[in-house]
Amino acid sequence: MNILCIGNSFSLDAGRYLHQIAEAAGEEINVHVLYIGGCPISLHWKNFLSKDKAYEFCVNGERRPVMWCDIFEGLKYTKYDYITFQQVSTDSGDAKSFFPELTKLMEGVRQYSDATYLLHKTWSYAKRHNHWKYGYDPLDQDAMDIDIKNAYLEVSKKANIPYIIPSGEAVRLARLVYGDNLNCDGLHMNELGCTLLGILWTMYLTKKRDIDLSKFIPDQPVEKKELDKLKEIAIEALKNNKGYNLDD
Repeated sequence: MNILCIGNSFSLDAGRYLHQIAEAAGEEINVHVLYIGGCPISLHWKNFLSKDKAYEFCVNGERRPVMWCDIFEGLKYTKYDYITFQQVSTDSGDAKSFFPELTKLMEGVRQYSDATYLLHKTWSYAKRHNHWKYGYDPLDQDAMDIDIKNAYLEVSKKANIPYIIPSGEAVRLARLVYGDNLNCDGLHMNELGCTLLGILWTMYLTKKRDIDLSKFIPDQPVEKKELDKLKEIAIEALKNNKGYNLDD
């Protein structure tokens, strides 16, 4: 299975351990990320038009050696089963910010791939981080979560992308267990957060919930009991995502 994420650093977080977790579970998932830090959908569309070699192309969580390419080289790299789209995190709670560029980008990408389109729903910031709309110390995490949820539901219907990967929901649920301790810098996921997202994406894409992670070895050790907790959280996030899962 081959996945292409047209995204930014939030895509890197989601894909950091996806290949390794899937492999440990006896599945083959290769994740490719067309990466520009902080990239909104509008810039992806601009790059589609300009053919600018602005992307760092990352495969299976690896960023070395650095490969720079335009969006077309990424699309032609292999045949993809799924292609994901996401908005930059600052605007993820605003459905209007996706359009009209998302529609144009989807139409343009369709010329090069017949892959199934997915939306990657991002997550709210840590409370210690700041956002012009949600404040600072503490940031209103609940309000940001609600806005992101509502925005992606609206975008799903307007763009006719019926499948949403609920990363934001998984992070919200994990914070109920671990507190506000899944971010490394207020925005991006730490080791625990990246592991959670890898588990969630593996379950989502393979349609399997009972995955064996005994052979998964992250960069920093994660105890088995923690992996079991993360699996439970991922399953709950998928249950809450009813109607937007591939297996619904």
